[in-house]
Amino acid sequence: MTKISCVYNRTASGRLSLAFAADLWKSLNGNGSSASNQLQIFLQVDESGAAILSGIGAAGDPGKIVGIEQTLVEADVACKTLLPSQSIALCTTIDSDAVIVDHNLAFQRHDLTVLYPCRENTLLGRGAGPIMVPFGDGDSVLSAAALAFELARELQLPVVLYHTTWTVQGLSSAEPQDHMCQSAQAVLATLLKMATAAGVQCTTVVETADDVVEGLLQCALRHSARLIVMSRSYKTTVGCYVDQTLRQTPIPLVALASPKRKAS
Repeated sequence: MTKISCVYNRTASGRLSLAFAADLWKSLNGNGSSASNQLQIFLQVDESGAAILSGIGAAGDPGKIVGIEQTLVEADVACKTLLPSQSIALCTTIDSDAVIVDHNLAFQRHDLTVLYPCRENTLLGRGAGPIMVPFGDGDSVLSAAALAFELARELQLPVVLYHTTWTVQGLSSAEPQDHMCQSAQAVLATLLKMATAAGVQCTTVVETADDVVEGLLQCALRHSARLIVMSRSYKTTVGCYVDQTLRQTPIPLVALASPKRKAS
């Protein structure tokens, strides 16, 4: 079961992130109060153990939450999410295996998997729609696809695989898929096998686009995608498509941790 976490922050964006995280958690776990997979609420704490409610530091230093702070935060989270206390887990360290819902961390931490909710407070508030997974010619997408297929199976949503290719000069075919390089075709074959194994309905869109980010976002809008899932590349750290898409997307986006940085 996908673990969902959220940074507790008493700001407008923090409240939006909390609402989105709670909605996603409920969609994955139902509204049962005995779920063992709790919604994790991350708190930054100071040296005395008091929760710092205005934001989050660069690394999230571990500490102990004092009783009064814990009571106040638990009451506030329960009120805003309508979740019972046993479904909420307050923590002072970030769970690197969880999907963390937050507006800031996606831009700050490449070593974490962060869901940037944009301006949405629910995943399917605008109706059901697919999860979109853009892919290129490298295998860094496989971790994004694994998460996307897991979420799609749990939420009973289809998946759209998206690829932009260059036109091969001299090739007469007008079908963009015929212009894919061999490595991209191999990645697509692997993704389709993964979708079949996960039991997820999957469609593929391959096109030539002047701009990769613009192309994938236009495709996401055409298909009414409710979530985009992207992996950070093993190699690219500056100007990567994930960062470019984060700055432009009107659709919630999960940016998976860079495997290289996570391992280090």
